[in-house]
Amino acid sequence: MTNLPAPLDTSLFVLLGWILTGLLGFFLLRRSQALLGPLSYLLAAGGILLAASGIRGLVCGSDLHRILSGGLPGLPFHVRQDPLSSFFLLILGGASAGILLFSAGYLRTLSAERIPAFFLRTSLFLASMEGVLLADDAYVFMVFWEIMALVSYALVVTESDRDEVRNAGFLYLLMAHFGSLLILVAFFVLASDEPSGLARGLSSFTFESMRTSAPSSGTALLVFVCALLGFGAKAGLIPLHVWLPEAHPVAPSPASALLSGIMLKTAIYGLLRVLFGLLGLDHLAYSWGVPVLLAGGLMALFGILHALIQSDPKKLLAYSSIENIGIVFLGIGLAILYLRSGHPVAGEIALAASLYHAINHAFFKSLLFLGAGTMIHATGTHDLNEMGGLLRRMPVSGTFVLVGVLCIAGLPPGNGFVSEWLLLQSALQAGSLSGTLLRSAVLLGGALLVLASALSAMGFVKFYGIGYLGLPRSEEARSAHEISMAEKVGMGWLVAGCLLLALSPVRMLSWIGQVLHPLVPAPFPESPRPSEWLWLLPLPPRGASYSPAILLGLLVLLIPMAFLLPRLFGKSSSRHSPVWGCGYGTRTPRMQDSAGSFAQPIRHFFANFFLMNRHLPDPEEKNPVFDLTVEDPHWAYLYHPLLNLFQEMTKLAEKVRGGRISVYLVYSFGTLIFLLTVFRWM
Repeated sequence: MTNLPAPLDTSLFVLLGWILTGLLGFFLLRRSQALLGPLSYLLAAGGILLAASGIRGLVCGSDLHRILSGGLPGLPFHVRQDPLSSFFLLILGGASAGILLFSAGYLRTLSAERIPAFFLRTSLFLASMEGVLLADDAYVFMVFWEIMALVSYALVVTESDRDEVRNAGFLYLLMAHFGSLLILVAFFVLASDEPSGLARGLSSFTFESMRTSAPSSGTALLVFVCALLGFGAKAGLIPLHVWLPEAHPVAPSPASALLSGIMLKTAIYGLLRVLFGLLGLDHLAYSWGVPVLLAGGLMALFGILHALIQSDPKKLLAYSSIENIGIVFLGIGLAILYLRSGHPVAGEIALAASLYHAINHAFFKSLLFLGAGTMIHATGTHDLNEMGGLLRRMPVSGTFVLVGVLCIAGLPPGNGFVSEWLLLQSALQAGSLSGTLLRSAVLLGGALLVLASALSAMGFVKFYGIGYLGLPRSEEARSAHEISMAEKVGMGWLVAGCLLLALSPVRMLSWIGQVLHPLVPAPFPESPRPSEWLWLLPLPPRGASYSPAILLGLLVLLIPMAFLLPRLFGKSSSRHSPVWGCGYGTRTPRMQDSAGSFAQPIRHFFANFFLMNRHLPDPEEKNPVFDLTVEDPHWAYLYHPLLNLFQEMTKLAEKVRGGRISVYLVYSFGTLIFLLTVFRWM
């Protein structure tokens, strides 16, 4: 072990390797597509090596720094791999390896002229995300953050010949730069509040200098709000989420998996780095946790409700990402509230649950986006109502998707259940808080978590049941075919990651404890049981315990017994009876539940979360058709009014631009007087 290179050196080697492989692949693939497989495997090997570097950093608890040549005068490149970076490097490397293995087969479905550019963009996207995770000064962070935004935009608009693709890309880029501006403000405020202010020049923008800042309560609040909204714009924080359901359906499936499975986690990393690493726990007010946890709970509920009404599988998964990131935000809010109100154990459990859910989401959401891509490619449609019966035609990929569905639905013993159960255990400690309002806020957040988890199970029963079960609803679904071996290997890698995360929560939490140690002063609680690898006891010596291995063993025993016992006692486990034909003599696939009918109760009970427009047909029409459109209310109540206001302002500016020169002089003189007055009073 002592002869191995340091984790930071390994990570820098992978970053450089991804860039060089992308450039090399761009030129080679323009000549021939034969090298697509080996080049994709080379990128995937980099991901595995990066995940190994992250694991080594967590096991050793290493905190390594490097100063590299380049950068700005007085501000060379600062890079660092501490436990927080190592954890997110594990997410990046582990999840991207499966996506890249899958891409070796999937990219052949793109047109030949698009493959070289897509390969280069993917490589640069991976390198830019790694650069964000390794940055140790504001300059390096923002450079890689902007490269990440631009390259991910290029991935979204891969098929730029369609209007909806270009519109989605423009919306994504607009939100990304809005968030970047707020992040830059947060860094500038932290740098200027450092003891010597900006007197040290650009060196004040190193993260090490920012950690020594002692901001006032007002300044700390400004940094908190800017960081929350800036990184929230990238993570899909409501109401800045509108780019997510627009960008994912139009991007190629590997790009969607990278965007949702990994890029959203870089936003979570940035938020944790600023709040807990640079601003510091001591400068966070406990009351700030309340809006974060409530926003996360409402975000989770809003996301899954809108996921339930979608008939496009990728749009369904995009809204589901909003739900899962909402769960992560809920945990961060709980952590701030508990840690700053003197309840460190509950706060650490909440923050650990958020990190656990972040890595869980990276694996099962990447798996499901890849599965959605196979469904769309096999049937040639984005409509679930035109699919059905795919499990018989695609048994291997269908089984892999089923594992992802069970995990994201939060059903035991899936990995999604572990993180959500831990978060609920933390929320149930609300009785230790002082103040009715605080206890009520935490319990409301816990209730929203439970409701969103239950609805998530319902949503993915719809996703899998309509897409893979039942009868084929179209000729394309009847002729669907299984995916290639490379795609199976990529999805299988992600399935293995989900299973490892589900069955070894104690080991994962020990690594997460290494992440929390530099951020939170109290020691992370450990299980007192001798068989700690088997039992998860988050709040020793009291509280509930959970053993995924024992639960899985019981399921493996009980499920076969449910089929065998009736036969042992001479009773059949099934019966045959005629099916009601709804008044028709012949049953057809159209009589199955549709995506719309499945969501009808949700639209009825949660109508306030939707903007519904119904078109009632005229009774005198020859072929009357009832039409219902369901929209995100944020467009009608926020973004469309803002757009109208902007258009009115541009019309006014156009009138001013077309005026006389004497009018311009009056405007200039008035502006000068106004500025002099303002500076006089300052």
